[in-house]
Amino acid sequence: IYDNTRGSSLLFEARTAVLRTKTYRAKYEGVNTVCSACGEEKETAEHLIMFCKGLHPIVQDDGAEFFKALGFRDREGKINFKRVDLTRRRLSDWWLKSRHE
Repeated sequence: IYDNTRGSSLLFEARTAVLRTKTYRAKYEGVNTVCSACGEEKETAEHLIMFCKGLHPIVQDDGAEFFKALGFRDREGKINFKRVDLTRRRLSDWWLKSRHE
């Protein structure tokens, strides 16, 4: 699921719970936790990957669960690679948008 791209690096951070979202950074520094992309919700990994309307590509309500969007295996041992690719692309979009604050 890793392919040496920025999105892949960000996916790794999200899977290991160290994605540098504003909510994560607020633990160590005084930052506003409102999402950089949509300005509506707290900026968490789950918000960015599953719900943020300010990121592209848009997530259709595909019923995917957060752990599957991160590339963890389902009960049958399968990985939803299409959903993981969507996650990598959304995280890359977030990274670019969050650098312009």
